[in-house]
Amino acid sequence: MQYINPIQILELSNTIDAIGIDTEIIKKAKRKLIADIDLSDNGYFEYYGLQLTKGECEKAIDELANNDLKEFYLYLASNKKLNSFLVNGNDEVFTNFKQDSIFKLPEFIEFISPYFAPKFDKALLTAFENENVEQTKAILNTSSLIFQANINTAYKSVSNNIQNKISEIDEITKDIKNEESVYDENDIEDVIDLVKKHFPSKTINCLPLYFQSQILKIAKSINFLQLSIWDAFDNSQVPNDLLEHLLTLNIGGLDKPTFESNYKIVKKKNDERILQAKNAPLLKKWATMLLELRKFIKEVENNTTTSNLAYENLKNLFSISELNSLPTFADDIRTQIGYSIRSLSISIWNKQSDIKSALATINLALQINLDEEAKEKFKQDQTELYELEKKYRGVLVCHFCDKNSPDDNSSISKIIYKETYRTYFPRRVQFSESTITLPRCKKCRETHANGSSQYSMYFFGSLILGVIIGAVTEDSHFIIGGIIGGVVGWLIGTTIEGNSVSKEGIKDTSESTLRNHPLLVERMKQGWTFSKPSA
Repeated sequence: MQYINPIQILELSNTIDAIGIDTEIIKKAKRKLIADIDLSDNGYFEYYGLQLTKGECEKAIDELANNDLKEFYLYLASNKKLNSFLVNGNDEVFTNFKQDSIFKLPEFIEFISPYFAPKFDKALLTAFENENVEQTKAILNTSSLIFQANINTAYKSVSNNIQNKISEIDEITKDIKNEESVYDENDIEDVIDLVKKHFPSKTINCLPLYFQSQILKIAKSINFLQLSIWDAFDNSQVPNDLLEHLLTLNIGGLDKPTFESNYKIVKKKNDERILQAKNAPLLKKWATMLLELRKFIKEVENNTTTSNLAYENLKNLFSISELNSLPTFADDIRTQIGYSIRSLSISIWNKQSDIKSALATINLALQINLDEEAKEKFKQDQTELYELEKKYRGVLVCHFCDKNSPDDNSSISKIIYKETYRTYFPRRVQFSESTITLPRCKKCRETHANGSSQYSMYFFGSLILGVIIGAVTEDSHFIIGGIIGGVVGWLIGTTIEGNSVSKEGIKDTSESTLRNHPLLVERMKQGWTFSKPSA
């Protein structure tokens, strides 16, 4: 729709008021205009660079039959900037724009809006694409001249521009998720500049409420992009910068808290990574200590070192106060070291039954600044070890006689086993093995040895005698008799040992008795046995 001011083409702009423009004056001016067109070289009337036909001029002049329109056209003829804008979009109208009283008339706005809205749309798009904030604001300051029915026309181009850019960002997000992106870890940061160029916050924030839902779409699009980059590239800096830009947009509604929460999470992680990179040499030092600590655990598990030596090596490995003084970036390394010390304590007890060293080790772990969850686990371990210590405190007195102090050279070593895994098709078994040292006094050792030597003598004496007689007489019955005699001798010897230890008031060393030893009773409840599991 082309705007033509009939007052101007009839050269009646100098008329003081609309009343002075009567029918006769219009007819006279019209005849002159038509004559000028007929006498022109090309048959057109030149108007602001436009070439108007005779018919177009006559159509525009006919509108002067409406007195209201005559008033409007007369005003526009006097407001040269606005009139020029309606004809060809000259943006001088936005410079020092004044709100005249006629703008309050709904009829005037309804009249001017169909011409104004398309020109407004083009001017706004140009300012928006050029990121000219001041010009954008100046153009939007004239939006009062847009009738409600023409709002979509006035904002169509900018809205389409924004939607096209949203679609472009969404396509990048889709490609990243599908591992088809042209970006990789070396240039993914380029999307930050692209997003900022597509969605300049200063310009976008000038836009009226009409664009609010579209601004929210921009925010969601940027948010989905940062999530895909986080997942695909494990990159925290780019998501951080994207969310930072997102929050510079004027986002309304209930979605803003979600974006703010996402930003806090990403920023915290990104700050941690920056700090970690800065402190990489320091982290490497503690990572080396962590590896050394895990070596101690393997040595205890494999019995290639003693529990006491493992604990001493742990104490000399690092300073607890130094570890605790590290900033929050070291929380992860502190946690790993704490749990590794806990594992060492468990191994010291499970593999070498050293309650004292196990307790000392877990106490060391409790000195590290850890989160409450880890502290509670370690305190529970400490409590259990203290209970075990109380239960096994009796091993300071010989368990077999309950009188004498244990002798270092008289202890009993026993191998115990615990099945950990079994399959039947195929038949297969896995188990743990642990050597337990049971304290014993010198006197009990001698008593146990005497009983053992007696039943051994009975067994082997009867067996050898039977075999010799059978060989001389060539009678197999003697051999069988010798074997039976050996068994009987063993039973007699066992009885003698039982009587011997009974007379001395001490416990024997049978497996049924050892199961109740303070160092073994808890293990037996946990499934440990003296018999090696077999498939």
